[in-house]
Amino acid sequence: DHAAPDDHIITANEGLAVGLASGYHFRTGKIPLVYLQNSGLGNTINPLTSLADKEMYSVPILLLIGWRGKPGTKDEPQHKKMGKILLYMLTILDIPFYILDTEEESSFKKIDEAIELAMNEKMPVALIAAEEIFSTYSGTAEGDKYSLVREYVIKEIIAVAKGDEQVVCTTGKIGREFYEQNKLAGNKISKYFLSVGAMGHANHIALGVHAGEKTIMLDGDGALLMHLGSLATIAKQAKENFIHIVINNGSHESVGGQPTGAFDIDCCAVAKACGYKKGFCITNDDELNNWLQNHFTDPALQFVEIKTNRFSRADLGRPSGNPSEWKENFMNAIKKKI
Repeated sequence: DHAAPDDHIITANEGLAVGLASGYHFRTGKIPLVYLQNSGLGNTINPLTSLADKEMYSVPILLLIGWRGKPGTKDEPQHKKMGKILLYMLTILDIPFYILDTEEESSFKKIDEAIELAMNEKMPVALIAAEEIFSTYSGTAEGDKYSLVREYVIKEIIAVAKGDEQVVCTTGKIGREFYEQNKLAGNKISKYFLSVGAMGHANHIALGVHAGEKTIMLDGDGALLMHLGSLATIAKQAKENFIHIVINNGSHESVGGQPTGAFDIDCCAVAKACGYKKGFCITNDDELNNWLQNHFTDPALQFVEIKTNRFSRADLGRPSGNPSEWKENFMNAIKKKI
């Protein structure tokens, strides 16, 4: 909100941020800051070990890592494992780290030490920030460009579905809203999978379970951009009866609402260039209804971008059970239909 665009760049994934930071250092000689949630640390391992590492190009980078799933705290199931192993991973990667605390003088001293160590040793150094480190920040309010609400879109998709489709939901609020709307519809769709972690990989989960039957992928714009190359493989392998729906609200809503840049590109054109047979860009209720009534049952491989605003209910619930149960339920539902 308060940095010049050239000084603060949001990349499509965390590994790209390390690459960008390295290039910035090569150009300026300065220490870049890369900030991320610890669940994205996996995306950085390749560039951290084969680019920034002291045994490679010796790039001084300050990593500010949010500690989701910190042992002893309550968090989402997808953060539990990474929260437990975060410090071990940094140790294995030979990345020194400092754990920030709520004592300002202590934390600023650690930041100074981290900067000095990164520059002197020419290596990445991490600052670990748990939830209580930062005060609450609501962000600068921006007007929404589109009238459609994501949960309404999901409700309408469920309404026209026959009920025998396979549905895979990406991480974030899409899965939570699908779960609630499907429950309100009497669990009309029994073959569904909620991918609460592994951001950007859910569309390949959908491809993996697709064997000719109708498969609906409910994706998000941030997840799509994170691994955009996935479109080429889906287009080559899915062939037909696969609908790839990207509900695009232009933001990483679940982690602070940072803009994704998805409103600035023609997602449908990209999908068509990758080999999708049909593409639809939907921006209002009339266009949504037209697609649902006239194209939803089309067997051709489809890419459907639906642009929405960022609204979500404050009382949005969470699915009951745990990921292992969700997987078993999904597999059993598939078996019953075979």
